[in-house]
Amino acid sequence: MNAIELTKKLVEIPSESGKELAIGKYLENRLKKNFDVKIQKVNDSFNILATYGNPKLLLTTHMDTVPGQLEIYEDSKYLYGRGSCDAKASLASMIIAGENAKKKRMKDFALLFDVDEETNFTGIYKAVNLINPRYTVVGEPTNFNPIIGQKGLLGFKIKCYGKSAHGSRPWQGESAINKLVDTINSMDAIDFPDDDYLGKTTTNVGFIKGGDAPNKVSKYAEAFVEIRTTKSNEEIKSLLSKLETDKIKLKYDYSFESALAKDEEYLSIFPGKRETIPAFTEMYFWAQKCPAVVFGPGENEYSHTEKERIAKDDLQRAVIEYESIIKKIYRRRRKC
Repeated sequence: MNAIELTKKLVEIPSESGKELAIGKYLENRLKKNFDVKIQKVNDSFNILATYGNPKLLLTTHMDTVPGQLEIYEDSKYLYGRGSCDAKASLASMIIAGENAKKKRMKDFALLFDVDEETNFTGIYKAVNLINPRYTVVGEPTNFNPIIGQKGLLGFKIKCYGKSAHGSRPWQGESAINKLVDTINSMDAIDFPDDDYLGKTTTNVGFIKGGDAPNKVSKYAEAFVEIRTTKSNEEIKSLLSKLETDKIKLKYDYSFESALAKDEEYLSIFPGKRETIPAFTEMYFWAQKCPAVVFGPGENEYSHTEKERIAKDDLQRAVIEYESIIKKIYRRRRKC
């Protein structure tokens, strides 16, 4: 079974986040034929670690997809279907590359496929405890350009408190909604730090809630904000703290620092143009342990869409590229 056939087989197995059991069992049976396999239970499914030798290199991606099954079909150039691009193309190519490497007696690598990446990252939170690699490749659709860095992520609520009054006499109350609007405008005026590699720190107000009737002055209002950070999240929090008063509070829900791979010797083994991204990937989790690069087949603009697809030529190339990375790390280890 080649990479095109394996990708199609994986796409044919629905694996929406939280419903990965069937694809997990298929992968377990496949991987046991060539590797030492360890299963790590995650809710109703599991992560899978497959190793050969004493792993210094980890190839990893996720087995889940976003909701919404699509028609599965192919033409002379593309394979279409949910998960074809994000990220079953990477998954299948990593498996074939690993099997090829083993046949050529290259070892000391591992494959790890986790669950729930598209929602809460439940799988990766546990998966990082399975192995301590020296280098990591995270499979995602990057069009074969190595992603060497990503912005951090800071999520929080702005909670504003006012005083209720009749809408015809607003001077008797204190509008929480007005406070919220003013606070958001003040936040947008903050001079957040930039980074030479990661670019500008950006903000996005995801939703706003406030008030309970059109003829009442709002007593409470809140907004949820995400900031894509390029410097320390603590530095960003310090700047945001100036927004707080006795009636304006910030409640932080999550905080992930930015990640940037700087190991030039490792980065030199990747083809393509080095890039950084504003999005959040599993790179963050592995970057806490070792140099991590996001790299794989596919055009990211087709991920999560009704026209999700992967080029067949990209699948064949992905096997070559992943196998080449295994080979280069293995040869480097032998010289040490």
